[in-house]
Amino acid sequence: MANEDQDLEIDVEGGAGKGKSKMLIIIIAAVLLIGGGAAAFFMMGGEEEAPAETAEGEEAAKPVNKEPAIYVGVPEAITSNLPGERKSRTVQIKMTFMVRGAENEDIVKDHMPQLKNDVLMLVSQQSADELKTPDGRVKLQQQSLETVQATLKDIVGQPVVEKVLFTSFVMQ
Repeated sequence: MANEDQDLEIDVEGGAGKGKSKMLIIIIAAVLLIGGGAAAFFMMGGEEEAPAETAEGEEAAKPVNKEPAIYVGVPEAITSNLPGERKSRTVQIKMTFMVRGAENEDIVKDHMPQLKNDVLMLVSQQSADELKTPDGRVKLQQQSLETVQATLKDIVGQPVVEKVLFTSFVMQ
């Protein structure tokens, strides 16, 4: 009889465990279905209101000129001798200007000799020791942008160029 009680207890415990695991599976399935339904509701149902909200936010965040970027390459590399602490060096920089719109592209092309001159004058004022470092090159890139924008503002009344990109930078 003791064995029967033990067997009985084992059977009862086994039966209760199966019921708990079934209940757990049902609860997990229900949670997944509810979660999937909520996700579908927000993904599909929320689309009607979301574009109106993002359209207002995008207008404030984006610049007025939404035309695609156009890259205008400076025809020849800018080459200059730079003084250094120990030794003078020669730097050769190939660059490209980023503008938006064909009209701005034409403006930059028309005034390229003046822009190249102003950047060359800026580069020739730098020291080789400063341009050896990545920070020095980034600083020169930013100064080049400011110089080009100031020149174009004087000539046409607007900065036109958004970025100055160094496509090649060699120092010997």
